[in-house]
Amino acid sequence: MFRSHRRGLTPSETLLVAAITVAIALALFWRFTGDSGVEGRRVTITRVNTIMGALEKYAIDNGAAFPTTDQGLRALLAPPDREPKPVNWRGPYLEDEQTLVDAWGVPLQYVSPGNDGRPYDLWSHGADRREGGTDADADVQSWIRTSLIP
Repeated sequence: MFRSHRRGLTPSETLLVAAITVAIALALFWRFTGDSGVEGRRVTITRVNTIMGALEKYAIDNGAAFPTTDQGLRALLAPPDREPKPVNWRGPYLEDEQTLVDAWGVPLQYVSPGNDGRPYDLWSHGADRREGGTDADADVQSWIRTSLIP
């Protein structure tokens, strides 16, 4: 039987092991951290879409009436105490109050009636909290369908 008297790794073997270890570490780092701006935008778009669905259910239950601006999105969590009271509130229409804020911790903006004859407008100004922007800073707006694509 042949036995080697050397112990440890050669320099090239050590370099290969180090390269593999670094590659695995980088892959894990990118997998778990990702691009937080893009991920935040995805979370916000998901929340806006969830609220839009909840608003539709609210309107179906309440004679096509959406919560007013004064009642706000909280009307999806509990019956509003401000007039006009809903005719047939069957909520809660949302499970979690956290849905009402964007990924950056800012409450989503809501007005009803909305502009240009829309029943409501729902939006977030993105990561930079200013109107406009690109990428993670871009606005998410219920009335512009392309802004609802991650």
